[in-house]
Amino acid sequence: MINCTCEMESFCDTFYELIIDINNAHKEISTEFHLEKKDDLINLKRKQINHVTHINEENTFSVDSLFLQLISNYREELLLYSAYTDLENKYKELILRLRTKETTSIVNKLKYYLVGKKEEGKIPINKCLNDLLGFRIHPTFFDHNKNCFQKTCQQLKQIYNNRIDFMDSSKGNYKAFHIYLYGEEWKYFPWEIQIWCLKDRTQNDLSHKDHKQEHKKWAEIYKNSTEIELEMEGV
Repeated sequence: MINCTCEMESFCDTFYELIIDINNAHKEISTEFHLEKKDDLINLKRKQINHVTHINEENTFSVDSLFLQLISNYREELLLYSAYTDLENKYKELILRLRTKETTSIVNKLKYYLVGKKEEGKIPINKCLNDLLGFRIHPTFFDHNKNCFQKTCQQLKQIYNNRIDFMDSSKGNYKAFHIYLYGEEWKYFPWEIQIWCLKDRTQNDLSHKDHKQEHKKWAEIYKNSTEIELEMEGV
């Protein structure tokens, strides 16, 4: 950890421990899932959204059945982890919350990346499905430009051989810093950690709702395949 005497010293120490804890959980779950589903996994950095999603002549959106099942199986592991992890209690001073992405939100995001973005699905899968499990923390004070925080991030990047991204994701009224854990294999689904300063929480919630509405707009234009509908219903 970094020796520091600024107002973010305590946060940086706690943040460092949090990333270590989350990465350990990511490694454990991803390794077990890799062993269980080895023959079904794909390179999520090499494969693109347009390789596993399609729009047919009737404007029906579909996802490759094996990939859809893979996501469903992985969500089950994440839901189990979310139910039993003690991280929310351990890091309650950061008001930590975690959630497993809903199937409907996953489908809407895949659809948006295929038809709503200029790349038309020519984007690595792990740049789209990078938040199947998401964490959010709310420090009372945060400044990603502080030297101690930058050094903490660099130290973590060295520990994890650059398989972790740190980025200022602020845009318009949305003020946030995002972290993505990719793990040791590109076949692992990434996890996301968001840092929202407590004072930005209300405005960020509104920005998130607007962002989701953009995804829903495309969901209304392109109907889902029967297989997707059954998956969303939990059948």
